[in-house]
Amino acid sequence: MEINSMLWVFSVIWGVILGLFYFGGLWMTLKYITRLKKPKSFLFLSFVFRILLILVGFWAVLRLDPLAFMLTFPAFLITRVILTRSLGRENRGEIHAHQS
Repeated sequence: MEINSMLWVFSVIWGVILGLFYFGGLWMTLKYITRLKKPKSFLFLSFVFRILLILVGFWAVLRLDPLAFMLTFPAFLITRVILTRSLGRENRGEIHAHQS
């Protein structure tokens, strides 16, 4: 069994890219949605577009190597945690200030 470390590194990077796209796109959607007249349809289309893109991205990695997928998916989830914490710090207290 040959260890292909370049594929594994690429898989982790690919997981981060997919995570940035999916969760960054979700953040941008939620930030923009308040300005729209029909937010439900925009939210739905955004979800469909984001989910289709990451499913194609995961499928491409899975076809290359199942082990590579096992590195891509955790990188995707870790990106979510990092984005949530970093974007949450930027907006901390913003909601509470508007409720007063």
